[in-house]
Amino acid sequence: MKKYFILYYILYFSLSTILCKAQYTTLLNFNGTNGGEPLGSLELYGNMLYGMTEGGGGNGYGNIFSIQLNGTGYKDLLDFNGSNGKYPIYGKLTILGNTLYGMTMSGGVNGDGNIFAVDTNGGGFTDLLDFNGVNGDEPGGSLTYYAGTLYGMTALGGFNNEGCIFSVHIDGSGYRDLFDFNGTNGKTPQASFILLGDLLYGMACYGGANGYGMIFSIDTNGNRYRDLFDFNGTNGANPFGDLALSGSLLYGMTVGGGGGYGVIFSMDTNGTNYKVLFNCTATSIYASGGYLRILGGIIYGTTDGDGANGDGSIFSIDTNGNNYTDLFDFNGTNGQAPVGLLAFSGNVFYGLTNSGGLHNNGVVFSFKDPNITNSINEININRDVVNVYPNPNNGIFTISLSNAVRQLADQASQTIVEIYNVLGEKVFSEIRQPADDNLINLSEQPSGVYFYRVMKEDGSLIGEGKVIVQK
Repeated sequence: MKKYFILYYILYFSLSTILCKAQYTTLLNFNGTNGGEPLGSLELYGNMLYGMTEGGGGNGYGNIFSIQLNGTGYKDLLDFNGSNGKYPIYGKLTILGNTLYGMTMSGGVNGDGNIFAVDTNGGGFTDLLDFNGVNGDEPGGSLTYYAGTLYGMTALGGFNNEGCIFSVHIDGSGYRDLFDFNGTNGKTPQASFILLGDLLYGMACYGGANGYGMIFSIDTNGNRYRDLFDFNGTNGANPFGDLALSGSLLYGMTVGGGGGYGVIFSMDTNGTNYKVLFNCTATSIYASGGYLRILGGIIYGTTDGDGANGDGSIFSIDTNGNNYTDLFDFNGTNGQAPVGLLAFSGNVFYGLTNSGGLHNNGVVFSFKDPNITNSINEININRDVVNVYPNPNNGIFTISLSNAVRQLADQASQTIVEIYNVLGEKVFSEIRQPADDNLINLSEQPSGVYFYRVMKEDGSLIGEGKVIVQK
């Protein structure tokens, strides 16, 4: 038996070496105890990845974890126990400052799920809101932050038990049921929002004019609801996952319709010019919905049941629907059924699989595509509004508002500072007082060009610019 055990590990690590050459690395194998069967995506903050699993952990109800980008330093931050929520599904954590915000599908006081906050070190857990059916049931997807408020959706509950759109302040107060789905206007949303100005864009998996789901927009006050597009089966059915925004176009996937295996689509933000970019097939890609990333005119995504081995794949296709490429095929040992893809810096993606890996509980992985180039439009720096010093720097620098801008900003109670890398991934976010100089520490980030945004609490832009880190 010992011989077979040793042989198994020799084969496993030999395969890992081959996969590394193929640009793929398994960073962590979930084993149940440290979490299992994740259904969402990862969030990046500094040099850490944060995520949730739907199962496993200390009580079998899922957990919150962190892990460094190189796969070391795994930490089980919180185990769900039912009372504090259970089974977080879809979406990802929302990070504001040093606080993680998220939702669980069930558990909590009423068993219908909850909204929670926890420190990035795993302490300070707060149950912000418990769903009770009337105010929503089975929340899923990510929370979207805007002007001191979190926005999200539930798959069930609300006035018609078809799901609802809600808002709640970041301290858990001021809950509002902004909109109730009724079937005709959509039902059972299973995704997150895209925020553009004061408009939230989302999808309902079912309902709409034809019963196959639809795309909608609504403002952050719960007004101006618009049914932007209704799927009819031929042009796709049952949209799932998150929309992606590039320029003035929205991109997404459906799990059905088209040729029977779903479609990849694009559409203007006003609901016009809907286009099926790609009809998925069992031999090309089997759409699983999910989380698309758009970099330099190329759409990247994952599927959960196709590829050379039937265990899912990582693919790319250009934004015109041409040049589909199967970049990587999962094989069970290296993971199975990928559920989310996160672009970081350089040309590296990070993601999760729901199953497969050493213990068949899923994995955390990285994937490197050497075809990605680092390019982003330059942003002009207006030093009359925002000053950054020193610039260039070694990763530690200060963002300072001009006195005139500080006086205007004082009309808002707080300001939000965000830093993005060249691929548009947020690596720093904090809420601060307008009069404060903002000391930023990116010392754990690689050298390169970064972009900052300073906003009022209501989301309006104060200033933005470029900062260069040289080590």
